Amino acid sequence: MARKKPEGIEILTATAPEPVSIQEITMLDWYAAFALMGIGSEASNTTAVSMAFDRAEMMMTEREKRGA
Repeated sequence: MARKKPEGIEILTATAPEPVSIQEITMLDWYAAFALMGIGSEASNTTAVSMAFDRAEMMMTEREKRGA
């Protein structure tokens, strides 16, 4: 007898990725998360992510210049 394809909640639990541990988040990720919140709906999803990491990299550069 063939196994039935997962349905409903089963499909969500079967394909859900493991959550990222807080220990794996870098400072760049942290800055990008806040930059992404500031971007809002001004860009598409792909563009917004790229913009967020561009802004995060600028913040990291400024942080290094200030010696933080």
